[in-house]
Amino acid sequence: MRLFLVDSSIFVFRAWFGPERERLNLQQQPNQAFVGFSDFVYRLLTEQAPQRLVFAFDESLAKSTRKEVYPAYKANRSPAPPELKRQFAWCRQWLEALGISCVSSKQWEADDLIGSLANYHGSAELPVVILTADKDLAQLISEADIWWSYLDGKKLDYRAICKQFGVRPEQIADQLALSGDKVDNIPGIPEVGLKTAARLLRKYDSVDNLRRHLHQVGEMKFRYAARVQRSLIEYESQLDVSLQLTRINREISEMRQVDISRHEANAEQIEAMMLEQALGPERSARWLAYLQSPLAGAG
Repeated sequence: MRLFLVDSSIFVFRAWFGPERERLNLQQQPNQAFVGFSDFVYRLLTEQAPQRLVFAFDESLAKSTRKEVYPAYKANRSPAPPELKRQFAWCRQWLEALGISCVSSKQWEADDLIGSLANYHGSAELPVVILTADKDLAQLISEADIWWSYLDGKKLDYRAICKQFGVRPEQIADQLALSGDKVDNIPGIPEVGLKTAARLLRKYDSVDNLRRHLHQVGEMKFRYAARVQRSLIEYESQLDVSLQLTRINREISEMRQVDISRHEANAEQIEAMMLEQALGPERSARWLAYLQSPLAGAG
């Protein structure tokens, strides 16, 4: 048995930008993100039959602990339009009707909730599978765990992450702090990309140790080592901010109490939502069959 932790936003956004953009529910409201997300959930539940499962949601780009540290964090992203926010709420309502736990926080991001859930509930006896497409979450993977870009079919275990990123999972936050991350608008060190950051971490293991040896970097055997040393010394203070942005919080105490088990689905609520969202005969038939199958039972 494994604990499945889902980075929900990625799957909602993929459906939002997917092929069914003209879909409307009975109220003539756009619902393509909800429909596509429900398709993903159906596939996950029927293909994997997870009995330990939690979906994590982000609440807001405007306020968070990281925004307090660095107001420009994710400032390059536009806020979700009202019609998408509405569909996020439907997605969560759908999951809860299926008897699946959902978590969110006004202070912390889904990454931190997932990190804390993995920390408090995962173990050697209950290894973790993180469903996402976000490389940041690879830092949470230990020897028995899996990072899974589910819709792409890409699975990475601990060793595969080491090979792909050039560093161990526990070094990824430091790698991103050194290189920066344009997607999240995280400042890095000029002259340091992901490969150079990996080279530095392979030698010095951590940013903390690297900072104790900055004046030795120029002696390393790679091109522009001297230039990288100068940049590290000049912009070292930026690392104090970047590390707070890239390191996932694994100790959100509220996540200790989260029920990770599946519970019996509320068939009446699911059927009402299927009608309201105009899922159509094929999708509705699939879900009705699911609700009558052993897969819909409590974990």
